[in-house]
Amino acid sequence: MARVLVPFADGLEEMEAVIIVDTLRRAGWDVVTASVSGKNVLASRGVRLVADALWGDIELETFDIIALPGGAGGTDVLAQHQGVLNAVRSFVGEGKLVGAICAGPLVLQAAGVTGQRSLTCHPGARDEMTTGILSNERVVVDEPIVTSQGPGTSFEFALKLIDLVDGNQAAERVAAGLVLP
Repeated sequence: MARVLVPFADGLEEMEAVIIVDTLRRAGWDVVTASVSGKNVLASRGVRLVADALWGDIELETFDIIALPGGAGGTDVLAQHQGVLNAVRSFVGEGKLVGAICAGPLVLQAAGVTGQRSLTCHPGARDEMTTGILSNERVVVDEPIVTSQGPGTSFEFALKLIDLVDGNQAAERVAAGLVLP
């Protein structure tokens, strides 16, 4: 069973956060949300979410994957948080999966791990991406990094993570339960 860390910050995109967490939990994974903004997080559309933990209370070495939701405000906060940036660098360096959706790839860029990797992001964040090779694909895998475009691609993003770790049959089983194609 994979153990996934989903960083939360005020201003995150709530659909992405909830869809990622829910879909990965349906795969039987242990998913922990850890906030850098306090336990109660105010998302981009005014939805309030409660994180499982505070960033300072987690043990990074116990996680296999980091999955970053987007949302311009949350991304700005995460891209300036040294703990998050160091975790991203460490995971990529160890070959552990790091996912980022929407504006989330800006956090990867801030961590200095995008280089010449193939990536995608929300169209509104493209102009801010100054590293990486940008694609218009909905989900792009350049292991150990997986990127996706936004709220509408959240299920595909989460299912791709499941596929990479547990295989296509596991991803298809979760998709069928969600009545996804």
